[in-house]
Amino acid sequence: MDDALQPLTEAIVQDVVYAYCYAAKHEITIPNCGTAFMYESDVASMTKTRFGHEFEVKVSRADWLAELRKIASDDSNAKRSRARRLGKAKDIAEGLALAWKQGLECCGSDLNYAREPTPNYFWVVAAPGIVKPEELPEYAGLFEVEPYRYGNHKAHGYRLKQITAAPRLHRLKMTDRQVIAMARGITLRYWQQRSKAA
Repeated sequence: MDDALQPLTEAIVQDVVYAYCYAAKHEITIPNCGTAFMYESDVASMTKTRFGHEFEVKVSRADWLAELRKIASDDSNAKRSRARRLGKAKDIAEGLALAWKQGLECCGSDLNYAREPTPNYFWVVAAPGIVKPEELPEYAGLFEVEPYRYGNHKAHGYRLKQITAAPRLHRLKMTDRQVIAMARGITLRYWQQRSKAA
């Protein structure tokens, strides 16, 4: 069966992530989502308990090494900025929760969490050998894509295998604003696809 498998592309891995999220009963799962966490996620998903999951897809070792270089860079870039927010997610969320509890509108610069929220869980998804577990940032978990013949949570003959559990970055649930933004993103994508098909 492995000989008949299509080579892994970002789109195929996104389909495999969707199959996993569907089997795990996530409420919303969107590929190339720029609305959930204020930067484009390869896949963004929300559980029934409103916990957000972000999945970063890597289909080559060179792509992963480039990601690590950007994260470690002194230059300002989107990957480094996201890594910084993910690394501070727990502290930012706790400060924001305390401010909300006290009825405050602001909690210093950490109010940026409300404008640039982070997921509760962050995953890297790759084929075996692309990402070494010891290379993962402390905020990330790792799924590998493996061939799989049976079961409901597969796509294109593949499934996800958890290698490293993602730590829970914070306890805040996705806000109504995030959920509506995800729904708006799905709606926009649907109508764009419909107009292309017409």
